[in-house]
Amino acid sequence: MRTDTTVRDVMHREFLGVSESDRLADAAGLLVDEGTDCLVVVRGGEPVGRLDCRSALDALLGADGWTPGDADGDGPTVGSVMGPPLPTVAPNDSLAAVEERLVSEGADRVVAVESGEAVGVVTAGDALAAGAPRTGDGAREDVVGGESVRGTRHGDEAMLGSDGGVDPASEAATTDVSESATQGVCESCGALVPDLVTANGQAVCPECREV
Repeated sequence: MRTDTTVRDVMHREFLGVSESDRLADAAGLLVDEGTDCLVVVRGGEPVGRLDCRSALDALLGADGWTPGDADGDGPTVGSVMGPPLPTVAPNDSLAAVEERLVSEGADRVVAVESGEAVGVVTAGDALAAGAPRTGDGAREDVVGGESVRGTRHGDEAMLGSDGGVDPASEAATTDVSESATQGVCESCGALVPDLVTANGQAVCPECREV
């Protein structure tokens, strides 16, 4: 997985945009023709809103005294029904930053803005396909070879003793990368055995436990 991928590397430089003064019927036709569910509304290059399919349809169906085929009237405009702007990021932001914005804003795409103008769009699918690292409570950081690596811990609960502390037997006999149990030293007789058990707070072999 590449961790140096930026918004500029994956953004769509050609995206669907409309202006506030455009006829809503024309914008709705663009949504249908292009098979998309959202348009970026721009004002001189600056992203100022969004137009989604539901908002466009609701506005067209609710327009009093006007139908999409009415040639005598312009009908509602994009600016009269557009929603708030999509979340924005900078072209040099990382894909992790994109993911954070998508989650925090509850959006499915972000607009890349440079010098106040929209220069591209990145969707949630783009970020996923490019391998944006996941974030959240289930992730932790390990240090491997001097570099920070995110991962998820599994099986820690199995090492807890009845008092909530670490079970000495589980701590003494751990599991290696190949998932095979390693040997441990009996705290009573000093024997090297693969199957330590806990007795009186000590990690001992089965023979010493029976004594």
